[in-house]
Amino acid sequence: MAGQRNKIIIIDDVELNRTILGEAFSKKYEVLEAQDGAEGLEKIFANENELAAIFLDIIMPEMDGFSVLQELELKNVMRKIPLFIITTETTDYVVEKAYNYGVIDVIQKPFNLLIIERRVANIIELFENRNHIAQHIAEKQNAAKAAFDAGDSATEKYKKALDDIAKIMNETSK
Repeated sequence: MAGQRNKIIIIDDVELNRTILGEAFSKKYEVLEAQDGAEGLEKIFANENELAAIFLDIIMPEMDGFSVLQELELKNVMRKIPLFIITTETTDYVVEKAYNYGVIDVIQKPFNLLIIERRVANIIELFENRNHIAQHIAEKQNAAKAAFDAGDSATEKYKKALDDIAKIMNETSK
């Protein structure tokens, strides 16, 4: 299926953490790994349209997780891809700072894989649905504009497209 997000990326300087998470998600996703923030950013931008989720450690040498978050925030990546912080550092300061960047969830190390797999699956599904709805609304808006631009004979098509958009928005708010 075109546009399917079938990859995840795990950015962590500890190989064991990448291996544990990678094994948990390798049955459903192609798992990409990066051992530091700079490598992670390269892989994120190279695979952005195929990523279902990003797992990011905060404490890493050279380029830490917060530096990665700054770059992703500039590119508006976290609106399209759920980002999970994986860390042992769960002080209020770190958690609040992560959430302020738009992180979807903070996962504590050591990992409880059953909980992580379920939480991640639910959030990925929500993001996929939201992205699908946004794409559908954009298509309807484009159709409405085209109908409007076509002239008076297209007024009914325009009204129908607007009604369709309103219905979609009502359905998603339920």
